[in-house]
Amino acid sequence: MNLFRTVVGIDPSGRRLALSAVRYGVGRPVIAVPPTVVELRGDREQTRMEEAESALLDFVTRNGLAGSDARLAIPADKVFLARILFPPLKEKDLRTALALELDRLFPLPSSRLKFNWRRAGDAPGGKMVRQVVVASPAEYIGRWEEMVSRTGLSLVGAVPSGWALSAACRGIGEPQGNGGALRAVLREVDGSVECTVMEGEEPFFSAARGCPPEDAQEEALSLLQAALVDVSPDRGEAGVSVLAPSGWHRNGRFEAQGTESFLPVDGFESRAADAMAGAGGQAATAAVWEALGAYGAALSERELDLLSPEKEGAGLRRATRAIVGVLAALTLLLGISWPSTVLLRARQELQRLDGEIASLRPAVERVDSSLAVTAELEGRIAVLHEAGAGREEPVLLLRQLTDRLPQGTWLTGLRVEGRKVEIDGISPSANEIFPLLSRDGQFRKVEFASPITRQADNFERFQIRAEFAPVPPQKPAGGAP
Repeated sequence: MNLFRTVVGIDPSGRRLALSAVRYGVGRPVIAVPPTVVELRGDREQTRMEEAESALLDFVTRNGLAGSDARLAIPADKVFLARILFPPLKEKDLRTALALELDRLFPLPSSRLKFNWRRAGDAPGGKMVRQVVVASPAEYIGRWEEMVSRTGLSLVGAVPSGWALSAACRGIGEPQGNGGALRAVLREVDGSVECTVMEGEEPFFSAARGCPPEDAQEEALSLLQAALVDVSPDRGEAGVSVLAPSGWHRNGRFEAQGTESFLPVDGFESRAADAMAGAGGQAATAAVWEALGAYGAALSERELDLLSPEKEGAGLRRATRAIVGVLAALTLLLGISWPSTVLLRARQELQRLDGEIASLRPAVERVDSSLAVTAELEGRIAVLHEAGAGREEPVLLLRQLTDRLPQGTWLTGLRVEGRKVEIDGISPSANEIFPLLSRDGQFRKVEFASPITRQADNFERFQIRAEFAPVPPQKPAGGAP
């Protein structure tokens, strides 16, 4: 996409066709051709489409716009909008999941709709996400795409009316307020009224309602009240900035009951007329409201798109490709010198860490030694606890073995399972151990578990198995304690 280009905005709301052309380049977009509003007199939609094609072709031819891009502002009565709570999903999975919900949300089957969505914040509790789902008949968008191509333009976007109006407000320079401030745009569109409510710059309500011209103000305010039904009371009480025709309010307020929190914005029509007239143009407020959607459609570079929703934002990325190329070249030049700097810093960091590790090693060794001593002490304390709790047999067993084993005998292993005892060790004379253990019946069934082997140092290695049967202590005669 060429950075310097012209985009034609098209708004067929009501029985009028509004057209506006905006030129993009360096800096803010500017008006290329002041807006034009053409009345469509046909009674049938097909007839009005033919009139619209003729008017669009004349606009393109007179202003030399052949080959330009175009964006369609989809009228509010052709847009389906729903606010739902949905589980948090990844972008690639969310489109498929929302497509399955379209049949439940809208009167047309999903196969006949083009849809997109915008996230509107987290629901209370944080487990669900608020989504604003927007759809429009695919046939309607397709007919306009074909018609626009026959006039020498290329349709690159189809923006719902509410989002086009939001872009128009941004282009005119209307302040969006702080945080989640609410703003509404009310306008009369040839036999109907349209209401768009935004949180900041993002619409969450857009609808149209047919009514006689004399009831337009009342119906528009009624639509606004309906839009705020499920808005939290504290936000509603903070007030809603309302952009509406100057004749609908007086002395900074609307006269209808229940509109005390609706705050009309003065001077919007003149500011909009100046913005849409362009440099050297003449400000005229007569066609501001009819042309507002077309002007916003031409400015909708990053608004919600229903023509190619999966490619939303691609135009903006292509427009900045040249800038990205320059930045990439600068990054490449910087990258040539960057690795050596990173390597030097990494080496310095490694040296610092090695020094810290070396300084901490003695402390770690001391801790390991202390842990080993602690484990040994815990083992000894456990033995003492067992003895103090009344389990005297392990201590008694060790005492009996110590009394019976001959001088110079060492035990290398002791296993006790109930009454069964198995000892391993070395002794100058292993055969002497057998009678010493069997002498008074404290140890029964004494036997060698394996043959005696003599070592090179003249000690004999033995393994003996027995049953420990401690003789209970004898009570003194006469039952004396």
